[in-house]
Formats: sequence, C-alpha cells, structure tokens
Amino acid sequence: MSYVWRQLFVRKVRSLLCILGVAVSVAMIVSILSISQGMRSSLNKYMVASGASLVVFDRTAADLAFSRVPPEDVARLRDIDGVHEIARANFAMIFSPKLGEAKQTGVFSAVFCFGRFFDEPIAKKYGDRLTKGSMPTSPSQILIGRLVAERIGLDVGDQFPLFHRTYLDIEQYEVTGIFESELSWENLGMVVDARVIQEKLGGGEQVSLVFLYTDPDAVDGIRAQIEKELPSLIAMRSSEFTERFSDQLEYIDQFLIVLQLIAGIVGVLGVLNTMMMSVSERVREIGTLRALGWSRSRVVRVIVAEGLLIAVLGGFLGLAFGILGTEAVIAWVSDGVLVADYAFENLLQGFALALGVGFFGSLYPARRAASLRPAEALRYE
Repeated sequence: MSYVWRQLFVRKVRSLLCILGVAVSVAMIVSILSISQGMRSSLNKYMVASGASLVVFDRTAADLAFSRVPPEDVARLRDIDGVHEIARANFAMIFSPKLGEAKQTGVFSAVFCFGRFFDEPIAKKYGDRLTKGSMPTSPSQILIGRLVAERIGLDVGDQFPLFHRTYLDIEQYEVTGIFESELSWENLGMVVDARVIQEKLGGGEQVSLVFLYTDPDAVDGIRAQIEKELPSLIAMRSSEFTERFSDQLEYIDQFLIVLQLIAGIVGVLGVLNTMMMSVSERVREIGTLRALGWSRSRVVRVIVAEGLLIAVLGGFLGLAFGILGTEAVIAWVSDGVLVADYAFENLLQGFALALGVGFFGSLYPARRAASLRPAEALRYE
C-alpha cells in the first residue's frame, strides 16, 4: 500500500487534478440528490404538521395548482360520520409585491400566499408560531413569515397593496402578526384569507385542498367512503401525500439518472487518462518489478488500487464539497426556497459513484500494464 501512496506524490499535480475531477462529479450528485430529497421530505413534513388525518383533493389534478374541490363536495365531506373538523386551503404565488415607499427596502422575487380560513385548524396552528402580533380576524388582514418581514421590511401594523389588482374590494392589507416555521420556505410565505385567493384564482368558492380531522381508527373507513361516494376526489394520509405525485417526481429521478451517468462518464475518462499516463511513464519501472517476480495479477491489483485510492480521496472531498456547496446555494441563491436532506443513502450513492469511477477508470490501464513483457519494458525509452 505504501507503494501506491508514493505514486500519488510522484505526480502531485496530475493526481490532485484527477482527485478534484472525481470530487466535482460526486459533489454534483450529492447536491442534487439532497435537494430533491429535501423538498420531498419538507412537503411531507408540512402536510403532517397540519395535524389532519386525511388530505382530500381533485383526483384528476396533475399538480396541486390545478386542484379544485367545489363547495358542494366540501359540504358532503363535512357531513361524513367520523369527521370532526375540516380545513379548506388554497395557495398562490406572487412576485415582487408592490409596497409603499416607506417600506420599499429592496427587491423580493417570490412570495407564497397560503389561502386559509382563519377559524379553521390549518390556520390556527400559526397561532403557536407567532413571534410577534396576533392572528387575523378579517379578509383584509394577513400573517407574514419571518423571512418576508426581514427581506421586504414589514412589521406588525404595516399596510400595503399585496396584489396588483383589487380583490374583495381590498386595496391595503394589514400585517397583524409575524410567524416563524421550521421549514424555511414556509417563512417565505404569507397567510391570506382563502376567499381572497379564491377570487384571485377565479375559482368561485372552490378550494385546492380539504384537510379532514378524524379519529385515528376511522381513517381507512372514511377514506374508502370518500373515494366511493365522491369519485372525482382522492383522499390520502398526510404522510403519504407526495406519493400521489410520484409520476411528476419520476421525471426528477430520471433527470438524476442522466446526470449520474454523465458524471460517471466524465469521472471515468479523467481517471482513465491519469492512469494511462501513469502507466506510460512507468513502463521501465513496471518491467523491473515484473523481472523481480511480480505477477501480472499483482500489477493489476496495484494499478487498480491507485485508481481506487484516487476515487476514495475524491469521494470524501466530493461529499464535503457537495454539502458545503449545497448550503451555499440554499443560503445565497435560493432565498430559502430550497431545502436539503443529507440522507445517508444519498451520500452513499455519491461515494459509490466515486468507487465505480476509480475501478472502471483504472481497469484498462491495469490490464495494459500487466500485458507488458519484462524484457521489452526494460528496453523501453
């Protein structure tokens, strides 16, 4: 093993560049996998935090933005035996809200507007998250997340035109409270009366989601009843929410597979080039070792071990780069919208890529080195 280590320091610059090449490939995969997993996990956590037993929405909706549950269906959901409470919800996203001159402190790209009925459970949870102020009591009042307050420069008691148009004859919205959530992207949101969002979306009294609060042992029966009596709707446990959109998430998975393939090919070519150059420069050395009794299999093991050592060093460096780079992107670029989950399987997948790169990148150079005949290698200039 000491022989393998020494070879890295003989050609320091080339070895370092190869290690960095492997590290960049691993970092890219770790970063993308962690962000993808983080967004899925945070969405599930958000739904579970609602405290609801079931989430009901439009069965045909390919995306929640297109889900519409009509008021007559909401009424039927409310009347189901075993349903203690319901909470209706919708949402919208707005860009660069127009603020009064006194509070225009900078440019803010996007704000999530969570449409809620303030007397229902899904809105009441924000009462426990208030860091300042109180809950709204009318459609012209709103709650804002901590990041919104900081970045736009709003405080309790401020009023501003949230939208570019007037809805429900409301021109100015009063901030009654500031909340803080453990989910960073939720802190980029505002809690607005659902009727305002309804009018903005042009959907009448339709809502996007209905949360049902039931006894735990009644969940399966209520779920079956909903899907039998209201076939246009689908009911899911809060913890299973992202599974409904697995088809959309599969596109992300397929994209990740392509990226891993590209990163693997680039990494293999980098290691292959480095090891081929190393073998070409060490023909006489390898010939001497063969003349001293080294077998072909031992030569193969040594060259492959060099490639794997480069891969291991690049893999660990890539894990560090991936985590640090992801945190930098989240902090400086995403405005808190992105969330990362550094699950062990994601890190393991990145490290496995490095090992595969090291093995396959060094295999051909190892076979070529082992095929050298001692007598010819010793005559090599």
